[in-house]
Amino acid sequence: MSQKRYSGDPKRLYDFMTSFVVVCPKCDLDGEITVPYFLDYKNAIFTCGHCYHSEKAKDRLRYKSTAKAKCNQCQASLKIDVADRKSIPNYITVICPECTSANKVKENWESYILKYNNSGTIDPAFGLPLWYQAPIKDEVIWAYNLYHLHEIRDYVSSRLRERTTDRYKMTMVEKLPDFIKMAKNRDEILKAIERMKIK
Repeated sequence: MSQKRYSGDPKRLYDFMTSFVVVCPKCDLDGEITVPYFLDYKNAIFTCGHCYHSEKAKDRLRYKSTAKAKCNQCQASLKIDVADRKSIPNYITVICPECTSANKVKENWESYILKYNNSGTIDPAFGLPLWYQAPIKDEVIWAYNLYHLHEIRDYVSSRLRERTTDRYKMTMVEKLPDFIKMAKNRDEILKAIERMKIK
């Protein structure tokens, strides 16, 4: 009996990160995030073909403070905890916790994208849950998009797997979690992948 062989091109995980199928924050159906250039998440765009919601990551650009300061009157340390600002002011006013003096502090600011979620199986641009994910026992199998999901399926369904890279650049399939690579989980994983494709 012939055995199916996997010998796909040596793709890295980054090769699949130009689009992400995610759960729409408005209608809970599938929407797509596109990234114009490699890792250019600040210019990512989300669109939903169901409810027509769309947004740009750059519209979610926010600033948070990074400086440390001392009170001008008593030299006590000032707690500067300012985040989620849409623009950068010339200074901010901070009340000293010790002497209650008002201090004008010229800040250093760091930019970031305000995400919907900061943890979980999410995309790296908006922090939305990935559409293609399913529980397998105590683990989760996930994919960024259909192309990524198909590559995982082709690898899992293969009985013979060739190593197609050098030791400095591990491919996406070589970095898959062990529970996906284990032959005893093959059927369960393939069934989960099929369910993900039709949901």
